Amino acid sequence: GNGLPVVRHNVYDCIELCCDQLPSGLLLFKMIFFCRKATMTLGGKRWYVRSRESLCLETRLTRHQYDRALSGLKVNGFVETRRLPLSKVSIFGNLTAFRVTPNTIKELKKVRNRRGPVRSKRA
Repeated sequence: GNGLPVVRHNVYDCIELCCDQLPSGLLLFKMIFFCRKATMTLGGKRWYVRSRESLCLETRLTRHQYDRALSGLKVNGFVETRRLPLSKVSIFGNLTAFRVTPNTIKELKKVRNRRGPVRSKRA
């Protein structure tokens, strides 16, 4: 999809990366999932289009929590957003496109390496 390298991560890694901010971690986890399926290319980069309402339903966040979480993700450079060009509005509607930055994947790898390998408990 987005050309993001695959890194074995889970929602807890995303929450830790977001300084234990639960809404930001949940939103980042979902955005990484969706960006791997991105099909639209704008400016040479792959983007995924989804409405705020849809992401709020997926993550069970309120609109206020979503807005604060997205703002934090953008400030930290984990996510980029942009408005759709007018030529695409007729296809997708007046929605916002988003993409997870490659820097996010690097930072997730650091989180995983700090914690070490996950060991399963066997009886």
